Amino acid sequence: MSTPAELNTLTARWYDENPGLEDDRLRLHRMEFEVTLRTILASLAPGRTDLKILDIGGGTGPYAFALAARGHAVTLVDISPGLLSLAHARAASTPPAERPTRILEGDATALSSVLPRAERGTFDAVLLLGPLYHLTAPELRERAVREAWGMVRPAAAGGQGGAGAAGRTGGGGGGTLFCAWVSRWAHYRDVATREPARLARKRAFYAKHAEDGEYIRHDERGRAYHAMHHELPSEMPLVLKRVTGEDDVRMVGAEGLLAGGLDRLVNDLQGEEFEAWVEKCLEVGSDAHGWMLSDHIVGIVSKNASAL
Repeated sequence: MSTPAELNTLTARWYDENPGLEDDRLRLHRMEFEVTLRTILASLAPGRTDLKILDIGGGTGPYAFALAARGHAVTLVDISPGLLSLAHARAASTPPAERPTRILEGDATALSSVLPRAERGTFDAVLLLGPLYHLTAPELRERAVREAWGMVRPAAAGGQGGAGAAGRTGGGGGGTLFCAWVSRWAHYRDVATREPARLARKRAFYAKHAEDGEYIRHDERGRAYHAMHHELPSEMPLVLKRVTGEDDVRMVGAEGLLAGGLDRLVNDLQGEEFEAWVEKCLEVGSDAHGWMLSDHIVGIVSKNASAL
């Protein structure tokens, strides 16, 4: 049986071998991308175009390039050389002012190996939008959150954090961390869509999955090659509060009403027709209870002066 660290390495290798699948994923799920990006942008100080942003586990860089195009200095970090090769290729065809300032290979659980110590606590916004999908050990997931939180800029003495206008990232408060998870219940919706009889055939597997959220894929010889962790929605804000020490945590569901693959039904809409669904999914995904409906869920926490 592979250890959690070995599973992380195997998953990175799988992405090396299949970089196009991840590169295409958010094109096939535009709602997840739009809601997540707008959630990030809404947390940034209005009018600022020079924020320092770290995108950890950002893959081929969909968010990194979108933020760089808005004038921010973005560092993209990912564990997969295969995914980063596509990011480098995209950067080569993108104007310098619209691409990440740095594209680095590194592990979300060991950022000190890729970023110098002097950069800790200097980023206005830190994105951790992929690594928690794949780290199967709780201690590794919390380490990734802790590493990301350590990169977030603290509030100045006397400043205020939080998600209000004065506390937006780049305003009077500290920086902001954005963490994403895959909901444990998302997998069951996928099974119901693709192979509904599987739940009855794999009762023992799903009894375990309900307890730990592990979903490990094996090849025909029984060797693990890809690992996922599906988190309980109720646990997500608790993890952020426990690791960061902050109580003001906000959750946003990326698909809103359109979880379970329903987002594909609106993926080809354009203009106002698509915009109407983005607005509705943002409304539901930002609701105090509605965020739990989604497959992909983002937690947002800002560094208050108390974190100094």
